[in-house]
Amino acid sequence: MLKQKFDYDEILKLPQLQKGTGGDDRPPVDIDEIEVFDPDKVKELREQAVGLEGMKVDRKLFEKAQQELQEDEDIKSAVENEQWEKAVKIVRDKYEDKPNLFLNLDKIRKSENLDRRISWREVLERSFGFIDTFKSKNELLEEECEKFISIYKPESKYVPYIKNYLKAYVTDERFRDIINNKHFAELNVYAGFSMSEFKSLNGWRETVPEYVKDYVPVNQFMR
Repeated sequence: MLKQKFDYDEILKLPQLQKGTGGDDRPPVDIDEIEVFDPDKVKELREQAVGLEGMKVDRKLFEKAQQELQEDEDIKSAVENEQWEKAVKIVRDKYEDKPNLFLNLDKIRKSENLDRRISWREVLERSFGFIDTFKSKNELLEEECEKFISIYKPESKYVPYIKNYLKAYVTDERFRDIINNKHFAELNVYAGFSMSEFKSLNGWRETVPEYVKDYVPVNQFMR
């Protein structure tokens, strides 16, 4: 069977409108525009961002959870005696994804508009007044930097590079791989921490990663 060849660039002509069969010999009319008088049901579309306080139903989630936990005598006793592991176990056994609130850490994180993971220990600490609020990722990173600086007391000229280095190492898995596997050449094309910054660290290049591995719970900085 022979295949037909087509000119795909050819401009096709639309067929002419035909006369009606009812005896109307008036020429066809080209319609360029159409005007509709039926009112538009959607006159305006607005997009409104939900603020940091979240929607009301979300804001109520932690309040309800807090009330439940405070009224649980077993949890209250464990917290008062600083038996945090016991308190967390009770919470998970009795309240995590159970009917009523279907409470879990991800729901709390979203309701609080957090940019990181939280722990049941933090939930308990806030529920019983040990902390006023859940800290953001950047607030926790700043705390970790200050802890490192207070322990090792680096010269002030190294502090900016150490802080950027620690933050990148904690929050970016790709950066950790580069440092851990000693693929330092990749820093030439890595946007988060440059090769020049790495060289400016001097003797702190290995100290910071070791500190993070030993003392910083990296998972809490993920989403």
